[in-house]
Amino acid sequence: MKKIILSSLFLVLFNFIIAQDIDKRCKEESTIGNVKLVGCIDVEGKLHGYGTYALTDGSLIIKGMWRRGKLNGEGVKTILADSQTQNYKGIFKNDILFDGEIEIVFKRGDLRLQKFVDGKINSTKYTWSDGSIKETSGTHYKSGDLKNGIEKTINIDNSIMSSFYENGEIIDQRKNTSNYYNNEEILGDSESISIPLEIEEGDNTMYVSLNIPTKKDSNYSARFIYDTGAEVFSLGYRLFNDLKENGLDYVDLNVSITTIGVSGVPSQNNAIIIKELKIGSYTVKNVVALVETLETANSSLLGMGFLNKFKEVKWSLIAKELVFYK
Repeated sequence: MKKIILSSLFLVLFNFIIAQDIDKRCKEESTIGNVKLVGCIDVEGKLHGYGTYALTDGSLIIKGMWRRGKLNGEGVKTILADSQTQNYKGIFKNDILFDGEIEIVFKRGDLRLQKFVDGKINSTKYTWSDGSIKETSGTHYKSGDLKNGIEKTINIDNSIMSSFYENGEIIDQRKNTSNYYNNEEILGDSESISIPLEIEEGDNTMYVSLNIPTKKDSNYSARFIYDTGAEVFSLGYRLFNDLKENGLDYVDLNVSITTIGVSGVPSQNNAIIIKELKIGSYTVKNVVALVETLETANSSLLGMGFLNKFKEVKWSLIAKELVFYK
């Protein structure tokens, strides 16, 4: 028992002496030219263990775990330049960031962020001083440009453009304030439906009726002007407020869009997503619509902004009907 106790005491004492030696060695300082080293310095004068590498003018500071003069393990690197400050943080392998992020702060107010996984860029985010943002996710070239994945540009008006990349080329683009065809968002058994156009006597204006379910009225019906020249699908001011009072299920995109009517007068519209509406026997999900903000703007328009939700739409002038294809 005494031997075990003595052995344990010797081991503790030995480890204490070693720790003291390491602690002493890891507080060494060395300055050669404009380079200052602080921390664990080996017999070759290189950082080996925890330490700091810094330029005496303050333009470069590196802290972390080193192996024979190269950053290996957790570390932080800061580069100060006239136009920007670069901050590297994460796991390094032979001085190269392997897992972590690079943040670049520009003096003009912009901010760039790159995230690395397994030594490769996994995602990026660039924030301009005006608040607009560009984000990428997927595989990237070494330059940081997107190779395969999605790039999102978030504008200061909250509109979002999503660009889809393959081999560095854009193959498709989608804006959150526009409608696009998605067969999973059109529910119904028929491959196509025919919807009659309503025309009032003495008036060439054509109308289409839609059912827009609300919490209070599952069969809420509204009439829209079918406008062949309109790019939008819009709800008049009074119609939207009545739908809202009845419990319309919608999402406010918090985007304001300026449109120009046939009179040439601009008007402001708020973009929303109507979670569900019905046309004929079809139920259509997630329809982007514009809402008039002017109290006197009460015309509701059905234009390309709605028709784009379908695979195809045909207008028969003779039969006075629209044929929607699922």
